[in-house]
Formats: sequence, C-alpha cells, structure tokens
Amino acid sequence: MNKRLAAFIGTLVLAAAPAAAFAFAPPAAIDPAVNKAVRELLENMRYREQTAATFKQGANALPQMLLRAYAQRIDADPKLTLDQKKAELAKVSKDIPKQVEAAEKALANPKLLDDAVDALVPIYASKFTLAELNELNAFNRRPVAVKLRSTMPEVTKEANTVVQTLLRERVLSLMPKLPPPPQAAQAPKAK
Repeated sequence: MNKRLAAFIGTLVLAAAPAAAFAFAPPAAIDPAVNKAVRELLENMRYREQTAATFKQGANALPQMLLRAYAQRIDADPKLTLDQKKAELAKVSKDIPKQVEAAEKALANPKLLDDAVDALVPIYASKFTLAELNELNAFNRRPVAVKLRSTMPEVTKEANTVVQTLLRERVLSLMPKLPPPPQAAQAPKAK
C-alpha cells in the first residue's frame, strides 16, 4: 500500500479515537461489569456509527487529497521537466482509484471498529467508576439525551457557521486598514 495512503488511514483512525487508545499497553484486568458498562456507553454514544461516518468522509475526500499530494511531490522534483511532470501526474492519477478502493476496504472492515472499541474500554474504565458509567448510561437512555445526540450534527453545523462568522469579523477588524490605491497619473490637459 502506498505510504501516503497508509498515513492517511492512520490519521483517520487516530482522529476517530483517542490516540491513547492505540498505545496498547497490556490491559489490566477489567471488571466484567465495567467492561459491559463501557461498551453500553460507547453504543449509546453511537461510537461505531460516528467513527464509520468519519472514515467514509475521509474516504470521500481521499481522491482529491491524493491528487494534490502527488501533484505537490511531482512539482517539487527539480529533476523533472514540465512534460515529465505532466506525464508522471497522469501516470499516478491512474492509480488513485485503486488506492481509494484499498483505503475504503480497510476502513470498512468491521474488525477495525471492534479493535477500536476494545482499545477504548480500558481508557474509559480507568477514567470512570462503575457507578459513574451506570449514571452516564442512565442519562444516555433518557429522551433528552437521545434528542441531544440526534440534534448535535445540526447544532454543530450552525454553531460552526456562527463561530466562523465571528472569527472572520474579529480577524478583519484586527487587520490594518490598507491605504487607498494610488491614483493613476492624469495626462496633461490639452491646450
């Protein structure tokens, strides 16, 4: 598999789950009740669905990302002429669909999500007591929690739009005022 493709898949995996989950330190014995409660919490939080959606989004963006990465690498090669660069880009562009297919296959493998959940159990188990996990699960079963989860994508989208607008306004207000463009020299008036 291409190194860039492998790096991209690794980035997706790390973005979808806490990096500490992949330290793979030998897990301490976890109380079966805690194990069950953590798995219920992850299920209630729709971890698998959200992670799978993140992987799918990444895979959808992959063709353009690969093309840009290849184009930058090829363009930066001082040994290649312009014609050679065009030929090389055309050649690697033909491989992109195969690379995307391989990435999609790797990301769609249910074992990846199983492994991620298995890796997350000890992390949650180390941060929450059984009583706290049970409390979180009780909350997650309440209608308000279900509503919160179902409306979060829309709320997040709207909130991001508002924050982007605020940031744009603040950044623009910090930028120094640009001087007016110089006026073109006027031709002398005819007498």
